[in-house]
Amino acid sequence: MAAKSTSIAMAPTPALVPAENSTKVKSKFANMTNKNTGLVFNCYSLRRRMKASRVGRFIRPASVVYLGAVLEYLLAEVLELAGNCARDNKRKIIKPRHVIMAVEMDDELKPLFSDVIMPGSGVVPGVHTCLIGKRDQDTFRGWARQGLSKAQVGAKV
Repeated sequence: MAAKSTSIAMAPTPALVPAENSTKVKSKFANMTNKNTGLVFNCYSLRRRMKASRVGRFIRPASVVYLGAVLEYLLAEVLELAGNCARDNKRKIIKPRHVIMAVEMDDELKPLFSDVIMPGSGVVPGVHTCLIGKRDQDTFRGWARQGLSKAQVGAKV
């Protein structure tokens, strides 16, 4: 038996000709993606939080990007100092204690974090100035040598 030859007729493909009036319509919405802004922070979530907290009637995309840049800079600065503090204490993990110690040691960040209470950070080591008494030559002498023993107090009366 002879094999039947079947030929499939292929339709000619039309040539892709660009339309003359096919300009891309620019979107009215702001493009605040991480690729365009160059930030790590998500600007869309920042804008959503700003809207939720009723910062203003209208929130411009440029203000959101600016806020994200400032927050990212502050975060990088604090984390760098906290990492140095953790390394000085021979630790590999940054804990709240290292963050609060780093902030307290920095003169520029200390006023910014003056009212911040961090759970798990402990207290900053140091003695308050009002607790430090005046030092004179008798400060570190014992009670018997200062003339305050009972025998000497009774003798003065």
